[in-house]
Parts: sequence; C-alpha cells; structure tokens
Amino acid sequence: MRRTTSQSDRRSFIKYVGAAGTLGLAGCVGQDPSDDDGDGSSVVIGSNHPLSGSLGGTGTRMDNAVQLAAMMKNENGGIESLDGAELEVISEDNQGNQELGGEVTDSLIDDGADVVTGCFSSPVTNAATRAAERAGVPFVISVSVDDAILQDNDLQYAYRPQPPASQMAVDHAELMPQVIRDAGREVQTAGLYYINIDFGQSVRDSLRAELPNQDIEIVEEVSIDFGETADTAVTQLADADPDVVIATTYEAETVELVRAMDNQDYAPPFIAGCANEALNDVGALEEMGETVEGALPTNFALNPTLDRASEVRERYESEFDESFDANVAMTYAATEVIIAGIEEAGSSDPEDINDALSEIEVSDHIAAMPPISFDENGENENALAPLFQVQDLDDRVVFPEEYAETEIDL
Repeated sequence: MRRTTSQSDRRSFIKYVGAAGTLGLAGCVGQDPSDDDGDGSSVVIGSNHPLSGSLGGTGTRMDNAVQLAAMMKNENGGIESLDGAELEVISEDNQGNQELGGEVTDSLIDDGADVVTGCFSSPVTNAATRAAERAGVPFVISVSVDDAILQDNDLQYAYRPQPPASQMAVDHAELMPQVIRDAGREVQTAGLYYINIDFGQSVRDSLRAELPNQDIEIVEEVSIDFGETADTAVTQLADADPDVVIATTYEAETVELVRAMDNQDYAPPFIAGCANEALNDVGALEEMGETVEGALPTNFALNPTLDRASEVRERYESEFDESFDANVAMTYAATEVIIAGIEEAGSSDPEDINDALSEIEVSDHIAAMPPISFDENGENENALAPLFQVQDLDDRVVFPEEYAETEIDL
C-alpha cells in the first residue's frame, strides 16, 4: 500500500514512545540479511553515506550514528514486536558522488536492506530516494536539506525528520535576530557566504526570502567552491560591512572563511551559520579558535534537556572516539524513527514499514524538536532548527527556551 496523501486521513497518529530503549551493552549484528520473508528473524537497515572523499569524515560519523542506534536497540532486547528480532546495519560508500547515490541504494536493497537511510549531500540523496522509490523500499533521510528532494517529486517511500532548507532559513531568520535584539544589540544587514552547490544555493534562496521579513537587508552574497580560498569572498564581505555574516558551508569552507578573516583582520559584529556543520563541531571550533567565539548558528541539535540524549552522546564518543556533532545527532534521531517504524509495523516487510512510517508520531527521540510526524510530502510537520551559541568553543543550545541548556551571552 502506498502512503496516503490525504491530510485528513493522517490526523490519528500512531503514538510511538520508547522503542529506542535505554543503554546497555551488546553487538548489532543480526541474522542473515537475505531473510526478507517478514518472519522477524532479522531486520536490515541500509546506510548510504559518504565514507571517503572530502565528505568522508562527516559521512563516517553519520554512519556510526546509525550503527550505534541499532546496537543500543539490540542491547535492550531488539524489536519487541518481532519477538526480539535484531537489527543489522549494512553500509556502503557513496563517496559524495551523485551518480553513486542511486547505485548504492540499489546495492543495499539487493543485499537485503528493508529500509534505507542517507545521504548528507542533497544531490546524492535526490538520486538515492528515487532508487528506493523504484524498489518500493522506505528511505528515511538522515541529513539533506534541499527542499526539492521531497517537494518537487511525488515520492511515496521517502521521509525527512530534519527541517529542509526553507524551514532552516525560517528558523534562522526568526531566532538569530530575535536573541540579538533582545540583548539590546542591533542587526539590520547581512552578508551571505555559501557553498556553491545545491545545498548552499537552496539555503541561500530561502534566506533571501526570509531575512527581509525580519527587517534584515542582504548587502552581499559570496559563494565558494570546493577547494577554493575565501580571500576574495572576505574582501567583498568586509567592503559591504554587514552586521552579521551568515555561513552556509561545510567544515572545510567554514574553516577557510575564518582563516581569511583572520588574515585580513576582519571581524563583523556577529558571525552566524545556517545549516553549518563546522559551527556545531567541537573539533572544528577548536581549530577556528577565538574568531568564532559567540557565533550564532542554527542547526539540528541533540536535546540537551534529556538525560538519555546525554547518555547517547557519551556512548558515541566512547565507542568511536570522535566528536558528536549536529549531523550525528540528526542521523541518530532519523534511525530512531526507522526503529519506531519497524516496531509499529511488527514486520520486516518494506511495505509494512512504509505504512507505519506514513502515520507514525515519534515522541521518544533525542533531537531538540517536538514529536516527529510526517505530512503528505514526507516532511516532518514539527521540524525545528534551534539556535546555538558558541561558548568556550563549544556549541550550546540557547533558544527556544524549552531546549536551552544555557543563556545567551552577547
């Protein structure tokens, strides 16, 4: 059965609380992934992420998040509705290459994946979701913000727990100036610095639409390609003299921005980020140093008010000896949604899992956002990108208040 597209049919949500479980200790290896007859002996999650290339560091962390969520579910008895069936994660490398997005999805499904997640890069995810659609296998996006992935395609098997670019921009345009103005400071102009690919362009376009609604004029826009220096971009930003520079870039390009700013002795009143991974990664923050102290990014976030979320973070850092960033948090939460769908379906059959995902409401997740449920496009109806502030070179959620772990310091 395909997902219903009638909003009125979706008002009675399946409530799911608790399938993510609590912490324990065991492995995540299931039984034979070729067992796809729905008898519950194993359920296989396919992880389609960049494990090599320029995005390999981030992609590997995201893949580790999928592995950990499955591991922790197995440690606590497996899928209860399938008599303790274990989860298995099979992973393949898309190298951040659009052409491989669909191929990797096809390969994972051929190898027994009952549900797939990925991919980080929006063009790769676009190809991957189309492949899953053709195969009739549900695909839960871990991280990819381009609106077009779901909103320009009639996909019945794709779901996105995170906010898309348009919602990221709405949240950033509302939250960032609000906290600055509430602190008695002024923000009237902005400069945009973005990676020149679908991801950066889609967020840029949304910021163009949303910032004027908050009485902020965009006075400069500069882009950067992979491997480029930011010297010219910073010169242009300095000449425009905006109150805030908003960076929508990957880690390397954000680090390059800060290097060029330091070299040119340029410091805008405020640095911000919209869907910027570097400003939510402790390792990158330490590399960039005092220049980014006080920066105001919006991104997906681990809910700092939940004890279980803190336990997951500690377990991840202990298990993999690497930092737990925003992309890891969202990928883990996306895997919690997958697990919730499997529990509710009581089946390893992709159609049954898809039916469950189309109507589910997941309250027990670690992301800093309300319960996750999906509209007719597969978008999370309650998606939120909270505001952080970099304090002591660590990312701290500061707004909205219900998710804040500390107060804003301006």
